[in-house]
Parts: sequence; structure tokens; C-alpha cells
Amino acid sequence: MASNPSQLLPQELIDRCIGSKIWVIMKGDKELVGTLKGFDVYVNMVLEDVTE
Repeated sequence: MASNPSQLLPQELIDRCIGSKIWVIMKGDKELVGTLKGFDVYVNMVLEDVTE
């Protein structure tokens, strides 16, 4: 497994972010900030303490 974040696969990078505060930019200019609790194989994310 690569240790440099730029060499990680997308799911590896997301897995390392579990428990961290992340900023999600969605289609339609919607933005969310929250703590990443988990995700599935389709990268549907579970966030906690979210602000829009």
C-alpha cells in the first residue's frame, strides 16, 4: 500500500479519512462539512455533525 496520499486509490484515501472532518462538494453547488463515519463500495458516505 502506498503511503503518499497522491499514490493512494480513492477508496484507500477515503478509508484513511474515517473519523476526520471532511468537506464534500456535491453537484448543484451544495457543500457539506462533517465527520466521516463510514462508506460503502459505491462511496455512499455516512457523515456525523453535518453543516451545510
